[in-house]
Amino acid sequence: MSDQTAETTADTAPVRTEPRHNAGYAILATLRNYGIDTVFGIPGTHNLEFYRHLDELDIKPVTTRHEQGASYGADGWSLTTGLPGVVITTSGPGLLNSLSGAATAYAESRPMILLSPGRPRGTEFRDIGSLHETKNPTGAVDSIIGLSRRVSSASEAVEMIHNAFVSFKHDRPRPIHIEVPLDVLEEAGGFTEEELRARPLGSFQPAQPHDVARAANILAASKKPVIVAGGGSVAAHEAVLELAELLEAPVITSTNGKGAIPERHRLSLGADLRLGTAHAFCRDADAMLIIGSKIGEAELWGGDIRPNGPIIRVDIERQQMLTNITPDLELPGNSVAVVPQLIAALKAEGVESGTRAAPDLTEVFDQLDDEGRSIAPELAELNEIIMSVLPENAIVGGDSSQVTYMGTTTFYRAPKPNSLLYMGTYATLGYGLPASIGAKIAAPERPVVCLLGDGALMFGIQEIMTAVEQDLDLPIICVDNGGYGEIRANEEDRSIAPTAVDLRQPDWVRLAEGFGATGFSATMDTLAETVRQALGTKGPSLVHLTIGRDI
Repeated sequence: MSDQTAETTADTAPVRTEPRHNAGYAILATLRNYGIDTVFGIPGTHNLEFYRHLDELDIKPVTTRHEQGASYGADGWSLTTGLPGVVITTSGPGLLNSLSGAATAYAESRPMILLSPGRPRGTEFRDIGSLHETKNPTGAVDSIIGLSRRVSSASEAVEMIHNAFVSFKHDRPRPIHIEVPLDVLEEAGGFTEEELRARPLGSFQPAQPHDVARAANILAASKKPVIVAGGGSVAAHEAVLELAELLEAPVITSTNGKGAIPERHRLSLGADLRLGTAHAFCRDADAMLIIGSKIGEAELWGGDIRPNGPIIRVDIERQQMLTNITPDLELPGNSVAVVPQLIAALKAEGVESGTRAAPDLTEVFDQLDDEGRSIAPELAELNEIIMSVLPENAIVGGDSSQVTYMGTTTFYRAPKPNSLLYMGTYATLGYGLPASIGAKIAAPERPVVCLLGDGALMFGIQEIMTAVEQDLDLPIICVDNGGYGEIRANEEDRSIAPTAVDLRQPDWVRLAEGFGATGFSATMDTLAETVRQALGTKGPSLVHLTIGRDI
């Protein structure tokens, strides 16, 4: 402890002085001015000048048990609040441990800010055996996320934060990383309070009026339009619903767009873009409007959704509009601005609510349901049991588990966007539990349930302790198929004997109780009642359900 930060007397231990308004303060105060009231991470030797100011700024620190959990937790918090998740790591290994979450945010187009200390100025890249020495941390991070930069002053770091918030609003959201050299982090002053104030972020980018008019003309003339809504549509979800009703256009979403319109709405085809029934339905359309989706392989599972008629794409990034499916008409802009433009233009074309024939979707609903069940009947059944007892406004945390992508994505009918925490493109294990923790911290009034497989839970099992420490009422439902069920099936498809996929299991109930949570065992027959018990349990709980392997 330096002389600047402690006073020592003969009778007392070292005592901190009043908080110094150094670079750590400047960075955190700027974030607080933009509405950030929670950060995720682990205190370490080098990052304490970030932690020094949290109490003064009324920012809640959430200490996870692994930095990977911090970045996943920040993502769940971000999805629930609409603000960027903020992660504080220490230098070197702490930063590198957080990168799965940062890479997830990059792949799924989500905002995140990572803060880490770095080697003092003049010592970077020197192989001298310093604590947490890492060859090129910003180079490593920059290779997998939107931007990683080492700053040279508090003002530069603050400016990066301002620019990040502008980018999050007007560009495709991507995580950024700010490395603050230790001598800069601890340096007092170097900024003004005016610099730290949140700045106006400006209006959302509209599309060109003549392009909007062309799009409205195409859609007004269509008899069987379909809307494909991705993650870039969810901020405009109310307008998307109005547009769908105006056109009487069915809406099918990617998993990131799940809930873009309420999934019990008569025009919602859910988040089943990967199913063959959905592919055939889209191909039969005479016009397609794609809003904020890359239409990627991970969403389609190899299918083709190109319609018989013209394709219109709305995206905040023009390059993204040219991926996978080439549009006949591009509408570059933010969906929050562009979708209302389309509504106004359609009304100018004479399209009014109730003037178009409503489609009969009964057959396609039944076909989607049947196809979803046929993929994994037991997973479909257990999801339906669980969803039948969840409150309407529940948030469900999923993972890269069969129970999620072969069940929850179909059988959980999301009432609004970001009610399913998932990452279908990066598809990482260990996401579900910490993301659910982040969501519950962000929205304590909403029920949050984590539903995932045993393999995924074991990737983040230590975060049960975080949930206990945060005193979260959080049921965790572990669907145990004895290991890595998807990879076991892949091996069987290739005529490979099951290898390294059948895993020893702990006593899950006792494990949960060892963390201080409540443990339950369930069968398919008792699942509904057990989940009800978990929902009524104070603090975290774990429901363990063993299922067969023939899925």
